[in-house]
Amino acid sequence: MREPSCTNTIVPGTNIIKSEPYGSWTPEYTINNRENILKMAENFKGQKWGFMGLIYNMDPITDPKTSEEFAKYHSEFQKNGCVAIAFVVGRKVAIKAQAQRHHDISSAEQLVTQHFQTEEEALEWLKSLGL
Repeated sequence: MREPSCTNTIVPGTNIIKSEPYGSWTPEYTINNRENILKMAENFKGQKWGFMGLIYNMDPITDPKTSEEFAKYHSEFQKNGCVAIAFVVGRKVAIKAQAQRHHDISSAEQLVTQHFQTEEEALEWLKSLGL
């Protein structure tokens, strides 16, 4: 198993948080990362914002508790003003299916989610939503 890591940044000139996760995640690491992203979102001061996850360097999530915590990203983000999530999956079909499953089991019915092969496509889509 690869150690988990993640770099979260705000894309300059936008209301988009870019997340670059890596490795095999635990429930604790997942919760901590979600809290860090929500703290970053406070910079948008009540404005709508988007999330771009470059998830192609993540290991498959096999632990049910970790999976449950990832599903909470969707509902927690929506509650805190996120209107769209763009997942960059590259050519990894399994990680795309897993990300979609997390969205499907969340309660984030208003949150728009799309999957892309490249970061450029994802960023263009999020910007087209006025973020």
